[in-house]
Amino acid sequence: MHRLFALSFLALPLLAADAVPVVDRGLPQANLNNGSGEGRSNVRWTWNDNGLLGDEFTLGAPGESWVIDAIRVWTVPGEDGQDPAHLGDYYQDVRLYFGDPGSDLTPVVTARLSPGSDLAGSAQVRVSDATAAGALPYDDFGTPLKIWQVDFVHLNLGVEGGARYRFGAWGLGRPLAGGPHHDEYKTYAWFNHASHAPLSAARQDGADGSMLLIDAAGRIQGPFSGESAGWNKSSDINVQVFAHRVQ
Repeated sequence: MHRLFALSFLALPLLAADAVPVVDRGLPQANLNNGSGEGRSNVRWTWNDNGLLGDEFTLGAPGESWVIDAIRVWTVPGEDGQDPAHLGDYYQDVRLYFGDPGSDLTPVVTARLSPGSDLAGSAQVRVSDATAAGALPYDDFGTPLKIWQVDFVHLNLGVEGGARYRFGAWGLGRPLAGGPHHDEYKTYAWFNHASHAPLSAARQDGADGSMLLIDAAGRIQGPFSGESAGWNKSSDINVQVFAHRVQ
């Protein structure tokens, strides 16, 4: 059985700006937004009423030992045509869930967020506006929305090469400030950025068109496919994993 193990005695390398991810399933680079019609590659998903969406990745080869330094994901908030100026305006915190192959997930990093700020209350979480760095805004039925990059750093997670590890990112929403969906959602929903690999025009390591439904306690509830949820194609959560191999 594959096991997640902590290596507390190892150094905690920083996520350098030029660091190269070992697993690269980053943002799509082509066929973006509604102008692409049926060939659109980018999408956002939420399961806010029940828990969160997760996915899987594999790094290295069987028999190898690796340490995960950082995991990067993207989120696209926004409700009723409104786009928050800061991630903390919509969410009280942000969390990274992680788990062994075949197991449920537990939160390994949690950081508080404050209204009017993108600073997280933990050195292990870094929030930045990906659209300000050049990413094309997400088209939500005609409303452009910011794409927020969330880096979970200093993770120091020891894992086995060749195994499929599970992850999920999620934030606890603040009370929804009115709007037509006020009765449907009591808090702002967390949306994970995902894409359809064949149309992304970018590396999509490990993309298999399947995601995971995870309840609020981190228990796996089953697979999730965008194609069966109203979209015209499958998708995977966009993620980059920064890691180094150990002997």
